[in-house]
Amino acid sequence: MELHDALAELVRDHGREILADDAGFRGVLDDVLAEDQASTGDINLLVDAVRFDVLTPLATMIDGGADPTRAVEEAGLRLARDRGGDQGSCSWAAAVLGYAVGKVPAPVIARYRSQRRTTDLPPPGAPYSSPPAAQWPSPSAPPASAPPTSAPPSSWPPAAPSSSPSSSPSSWPPAAPSSSPSSSPSSGPSSWPPAAPSSSPSSGSSSWPPAAGGGRRRRGPVLWVAAAVAGVVVVVGGVTAAVLAGGGDDPAPGPDPSPERPVDVSAAAIDERYRALATSISTGASDCEAQDPGPGQGEVVQCAVPAGVLRLVTYADEDALSAARSARLDYRAGTMTADNGTTALYEFDPERAGTSDPALVYWDSRPALQSVTITGDATAKIDSVVASYKQTQPRVQSPTSPAHPTLREFINLNMDISECTRQRTFFVDETEESRCKVPGNSLVVNVGRYTSAKGMKGNRRYYRSKHKEAGKNGGKQGGGGTWQLGDGDPEGAYYAYRDADGRTATVYWDWDKADCYCYGVAWSFDGNLAALEKWWPSDE
Repeated sequence: MELHDALAELVRDHGREILADDAGFRGVLDDVLAEDQASTGDINLLVDAVRFDVLTPLATMIDGGADPTRAVEEAGLRLARDRGGDQGSCSWAAAVLGYAVGKVPAPVIARYRSQRRTTDLPPPGAPYSSPPAAQWPSPSAPPASAPPTSAPPSSWPPAAPSSSPSSSPSSWPPAAPSSSPSSSPSSGPSSWPPAAPSSSPSSGSSSWPPAAGGGRRRRGPVLWVAAAVAGVVVVVGGVTAAVLAGGGDDPAPGPDPSPERPVDVSAAAIDERYRALATSISTGASDCEAQDPGPGQGEVVQCAVPAGVLRLVTYADEDALSAARSARLDYRAGTMTADNGTTALYEFDPERAGTSDPALVYWDSRPALQSVTITGDATAKIDSVVASYKQTQPRVQSPTSPAHPTLREFINLNMDISECTRQRTFFVDETEESRCKVPGNSLVVNVGRYTSAKGMKGNRRYYRSKHKEAGKNGGKQGGGGTWQLGDGDPEGAYYAYRDADGRTATVYWDWDKADCYCYGVAWSFDGNLAALEKWWPSDE
């Protein structure tokens, strides 16, 4: 029996009460499950999903009309942020619990099961720390034992800083490829309920559904041969008539069409043509070949690089480049996006997004009408792709600081923007995200901006629920509701709380200002909620 079926049977036999307490739930799993039904990592993850109450928001979303696939993905993102770990595994745990209580169908579980990693998951109740996952490029997350640096945190909430140095950062979250290699990070079944898989019958119709009546008649071989002979006769007759009508004269001499000039794919020639994009675009490249240009393209050259494939495109006009840029730049989770009109850059990390799509870096130049895309192979991590990008000495650089003017204004309300460093996003529809240091303080702070108020308000609902939960499960509630500047009107939401184990204090705030859709989250890993609240609204 599959693990999710066994868990559903337990819930049917004993009620949902077994999911109310993580310690009791672990005891049930240890007693009931066979060794081949679940690994230690599986059990740890499911227990933590119960501990962080994944089911309540998951059921609320589905009961409110949300698609189960998207609801599971959102619940997985939240769990990955709370406990640390990768989104794919956390979504699997959310799907299993949802299935057990009749909220999630089995096909959603299958989406995460085949390529899920469980070997690097922390045990339930472990401190929020960075799993031992693949290495990240800079900027990158500091491990749990390292003091805060300008790199992004490695788990959500980020790991508590300490005095012990560490040699290298790790990913946040680690890779969790989805079973669907589509271009969308949240792709799942296109409809609900999903269509049943087709099977190949041993006999009967060769297509489905079968055609009505006797089916289409086919011409016999004799008829096809006769038609072919007739066609040859017609063609020969037509050619003969044309020659006779022309009196046998040779056609008038004219200019021969000039053959297309071959594309020079030597390293020196490529570097020269694409110098607007990089000093040495051919560095590390080999086996370069000219490809057939597509619509709006004047030239396409493709090369092998250590991380995967380098693709160079020259466009026919500005409209073609604009269309290509718009198609490439998106706001999936795991992205870093920058577009100043003249140039654009885009990075995508599938580990952070929880998909099996390839890692890639794209940049372009509008004046040159050219773009470069480095796409990682199936095993390449984002750090390998970024290394290939940096080898070229690119003229379009990755952003290093918050860009949107209203987000910068939001940060300046209570922090120094020079202490903030861009990082790839963690959630769908975030335009950008940064990690900020607080000088003289061990706080870890993340700030970000969504494309619309909808995304920000989803974040707000989540932290409001965590604030309420803290007052019920042995945690501690701080301020909750709204914040304002001086004696002015409310500016946005504000929630402060300490979790039940007393290890982490959290403050969340956002801003209702038009075109901001901004939020901030600060963590104190010594559990000092009073000090954290004093820092946030204080002008000291």
